[in-house]
Amino acid sequence: MRCFIGLPVPEEAGRALLRGVPEGVGRQLPLADLHLTLAFLGERELCWTQALCRQLEAILTGVQPLSLKLTRGGPFPPNGSPPKGSPSRGGQLWAARALPSPALMALHERIWRPLEDLGVARDERAFQPHVTLARGRHRLTAKMANESEKSPPGDHIEFDVHEIVLYESRQGYRPRWRQSLKSRL
Repeated sequence: MRCFIGLPVPEEAGRALLRGVPEGVGRQLPLADLHLTLAFLGERELCWTQALCRQLEAILTGVQPLSLKLTRGGPFPPNGSPPKGSPSRGGQLWAARALPSPALMALHERIWRPLEDLGVARDERAFQPHVTLARGRHRLTAKMANESEKSPPGDHIEFDVHEIVLYESRQGYRPRWRQSLKSRL
């Protein structure tokens, strides 16, 4: 199964983010699927993920809740080229970028230490925390990108994160099930 570790977006914050997606950008993700990916794990056996859950639950003991601050959304990645290996290669994502707070970056590192010990290869690109809101088949137009920049400065969505989740996904990143690694931070 394909799986990844992420932070779920609460319903109220997700609704606010999805309201900001311009028409014509692409197919919006369902509200329940909104998350910030901390680590993509690729194809894994169920017994491997069960062992990973036990390890991560132990290292997440003592981690405090963190606050995420997200932009309202825009083309992602910012340079316009889709992520390597993305199923929408040649398309474009519309995403809310997370401000990389020290707490978020520390959590990302804390999760990656045991993953590397288990042989999971870390992405070569720098961590760009974001929540994908829509996927398109065509590149965004300059007009759409410019309109997204018209949001007033300081126009962000902010919420506290209390859960870290292991997701299984099918092609297209649609989560099939989720298992909480830490239900209360």
